[in-house]
Amino acid sequence: MSPPILNFPSLQPAIVWKVNAGAAHSVGRRQSGPTLIHFETPTGTVETVEGFEPQLNGKIVFGADWLEFDPDQKHARINMKAIATTDDGKEISFGYTGIIELNEAVMKIFNQTPDSVSVPFGFSTGAHSFFSGDPSLKELENMTLVGNGRMLVDPETRVITVESRLSRVVPATGFD
Repeated sequence: MSPPILNFPSLQPAIVWKVNAGAAHSVGRRQSGPTLIHFETPTGTVETVEGFEPQLNGKIVFGADWLEFDPDQKHARINMKAIATTDDGKEISFGYTGIIELNEAVMKIFNQTPDSVSVPFGFSTGAHSFFSGDPSLKELENMTLVGNGRMLVDPETRVITVESRLSRVVPATGFD
């Protein structure tokens, strides 16, 4: 008999960030097996959803993703880091590690083929972290945040935007 479904954590919607992919640098196959491609992510936005604390609204001023493609080409490993400046001048560093399922539509985006199109949520998940020296944002460092992502391709400009929607993990409080 399976254990009862009790005292699992819940999720609180928290943050939406969007980064615009810039130049891609194909570093190549690593000795350990995966192929490394470095994507610049120089611009974008990060903001909290209504009701989440601490509130922030900012613009990404630097970012990059060190993306490793598994040798079997079924998944890629995300290692993204970025810095944003909030509307009121606070600096915040954030990043995540995650996994993206590779399929034909996703690979067309990574290969920047002319027929690539946006893909919905459901292919990418990750664990996110935030750091800031500003006291009003410090509590973000003490939160466990998880998210899922999608990739949007602008049909006119062909700019790729990666959007992640993050939730705070809220622990259960019972004994059973």
